[in-house]
Amino acid sequence: MGICRIDQPSKSNFGYYVRIRWRGVIYAKFFSDKKHGGPEKAWEAAEAYFHELDAKLPPDSKVGKLTSRNTSGVVGVSRAEGLKRGVPYAHWQAWWTAGGKTKTACFSIRKYGEEEAKQKAIAARKKMGGRLF
Repeated sequence: MGICRIDQPSKSNFGYYVRIRWRGVIYAKFFSDKKHGGPEKAWEAAEAYFHELDAKLPPDSKVGKLTSRNTSGVVGVSRAEGLKRGVPYAHWQAWWTAGGKTKTACFSIRKYGEEEAKQKAIAARKKMGGRLF
């Protein structure tokens, strides 16, 4: 989503393509170099259209919101269980974003017990990930 450059010499197609998906609807428009008087003007028109759409369409993000699947009551804290190399595991996990990368901290239920592992995950999320919402 955003603005991308299209260069198709075989079709004499040169310009910028704006595409935004918002609540299941795709808004898309092509800004040709030829129609807009060159690549710079086409870019300016595409950028203006993008910013117009961006201002018109309110944020539609679920980041930082509890979903119906959340069982911990805390954003960024979840319980996980399964098999790893044939060995069963269960842990509470905290996750957050730092430097554009997702980070996690896991706390074993076998080692700490159900409630202590959950509380450690909540504390880690609060310490490393900021607000708990």
